[in-house]
Amino acid sequence: MFRFLLVFQVLLSSLLAVADVLENLPGPKNPTPLDNFILEGMKEAKVPGLAALTLKEGKIFWTGYYGWANIKEKRPVTQDTLFQVASISKTVTACMIMQQVEKGELDLDVDINIYLPFKVRNPKHADQPITLRQLLCHTSGIRDNWAVLEDQWVKNGDYKESLAKSLPAYLIAGGKFFSTKKSFYNWAPGTNNQYCNVAVALAAYVAEVKLKTPFETLCAEGLFKPLNMKGAGFLMSSVNLKKVAMPYGYRKKSDGFKALGHHGYIDYPAGTLRASTPHLARFLMMFMGGGKLDDVRILKKETVEAMMKIQYPKLDKKQGIGWYYM
Repeated sequence: MFRFLLVFQVLLSSLLAVADVLENLPGPKNPTPLDNFILEGMKEAKVPGLAALTLKEGKIFWTGYYGWANIKEKRPVTQDTLFQVASISKTVTACMIMQQVEKGELDLDVDINIYLPFKVRNPKHADQPITLRQLLCHTSGIRDNWAVLEDQWVKNGDYKESLAKSLPAYLIAGGKFFSTKKSFYNWAPGTNNQYCNVAVALAAYVAEVKLKTPFETLCAEGLFKPLNMKGAGFLMSSVNLKKVAMPYGYRKKSDGFKALGHHGYIDYPAGTLRASTPHLARFLMMFMGGGKLDDVRILKKETVEAMMKIQYPKLDKKQGIGWYYM
């Protein structure tokens, strides 16, 4: 028996008083004890909006939608509300890449430079190739330079440059974001494990180059359409912003909520997916079904099993391909 809980909460315009926001949160018309428990918990935790869903034995078992997707607009959370799901995006990106591996378009274990129009190597280990498997399992040696990544965040818009321009600027000597010390770790590819957003973005770009198709299109055609995840997308320009939950920050000093706005960034394939709980339920049910949902096969059963397998047990006993165990 499988039980999965998908909870997406928006720490959900200048400052809005907490008492005013949380006093009468939208919720079910006839709330159950569970609904009341969740609503009271939201007030205590200062969470203005929340969507929750459970799966049992491969089917949706229970759903709950509470609070505000947008406080200023008085827009409640519904089953159609899209949340930016952060690093859950990586699992979707990895799935798209594994579709291309199945088709023979990509190989997990060859030097990524056979696909790329520029050469990526750790300057401290220039003779050691980097592979797609390493990128997807956080063992590539590429490093997130947060001083660059956060400085390049675009508020209320997508990142202005394509992966084709931003990634070489970050990874290639002479690029405007490049740093021998901060773009790469000291260790050689495949010898250590450190979580890395840029590495996953590079994996997405490898697929984009090989297939001569934008990353977002590959996800839409290979995943979103066949899984009926209509409306999901990585770019703000590809989703209905009136359905996207506004992120909010709680300010303890003033006891209020501040709208943080939406954003885009260099490594968007690693973190900007906007999706609803039913969207992710269908994605997860496909994995629970061995790569198949209803009559639609997205991945082979063997591929799903491979993604769930620990890839580098000596380095990390929890890391699969795009998935990890908790």
